Amino acid sequence: MKTPAALIATLLLIPLVGIGATRFYNYYSEGLRFMELKDWMRAIEEFKSAASLEFEDAGRKRTYGTRFIEYFPHREMGVAHYYLGEFEQARKELELSAAYEDDERTNEYLQLVRKGIPPTAVAEQPAESKPREEGEAAETVPPVTKPKVEVAAHSNILPVGALTYDPARVTQVGSRLALAVIPFAGKGDAKDLAEPVTEQMITQLVSLRRFKVIERSALDKVLAEQSLQASGLVDDKAATNLGKLAGADAIVMGSLTFTKNHTNVSARVIDTETGETIVAKAEGAEGASFAEAEAATQQVAIKIYNELPLVEGFVVKAEPSLFYIDIGAEKGIRKGSKCVAFRPGEEIKHPITGEVLGNKVTKLGELVVVSVYEKMSAVRVTEKDGDIVVGDKVVVK
Repeated sequence: MKTPAALIATLLLIPLVGIGATRFYNYYSEGLRFMELKDWMRAIEEFKSAASLEFEDAGRKRTYGTRFIEYFPHREMGVAHYYLGEFEQARKELELSAAYEDDERTNEYLQLVRKGIPPTAVAEQPAESKPREEGEAAETVPPVTKPKVEVAAHSNILPVGALTYDPARVTQVGSRLALAVIPFAGKGDAKDLAEPVTEQMITQLVSLRRFKVIERSALDKVLAEQSLQASGLVDDKAATNLGKLAGADAIVMGSLTFTKNHTNVSARVIDTETGETIVAKAEGAEGASFAEAEAATQQVAIKIYNELPLVEGFVVKAEPSLFYIDIGAEKGIRKGSKCVAFRPGEEIKHPITGEVLGNKVTKLGELVVVSVYEKMSAVRVTEKDGDIVVGDKVVVK
């Protein structure tokens, strides 16, 4: 039995197929890495991305060629939900995993969930997955007992009606929109609070579960490799390049200002490919302390969320260099919006209940909106995985 770290190490040896392509096993590897870090929300997002491309849990899943891995995205999502204290979601994911594959780790956590045993009462158990090539013998490793895991605190309760859509109701194909939060600028008396406000924005965007939020450590690594200082990133172009190198679709740049007895937090979402601003939002609050800055930051994060809705549509026209989709301004799409083209396949049914859980999908490519009309938009291909034709579906990232 190996911990997620062992699986990660092996998966990192698997090359990406195609330029810019990210496969299910890469998402799964990232999810396991976040499990090791106890970053449950980020882990869940990575496992969702993996499951959107290869849905079923399996003790033996082919990655490419003759390489096979143990693959349990639903099990690991269930474990992550458990440590977040989200027992109902944990139960659903664990029961689904158990329906696909009888597994000791799944059964252990399923019993904990069904008995209502809180996460603080048990020690975290390492994942049992270990990828190995066909014919290689499984390695036996003694169980590892880890310290008790604290449940993540949900200190920020959103006001009723704050969010205008539910990401879980929209088809996911691969990763959601990847955002990198660049260190905020603090002006005047607010300078010392710029760092905690940056962390607060990252926390809020992660907790909304709409975006793939790049880790701060990934940005720091790029900064170190480029011999740059975060404090010197006042130039949009330099910040955008940093986000792009870190794997972000867009960056969030912001500032914090105290004026007399007033706090203002502003932020812009900038496309890393075009350098164009997609969304710009600000929020003020009476008072000039971190409490006001924290509240304003939460509201700005919510505004960004609401301004980037997840919607689905179809390809309705094809031209040599452009496609047209039936999603326009009336549905909240805007120039610079990123989309994924895909083709639904056979239905995925629950192996026990027969309930239709969704469809297998084939990812055809990634698109960016270049022109927006009331009921449609023109898009160009930025990453091609297959041939896109009229009638194929699209979903905003």
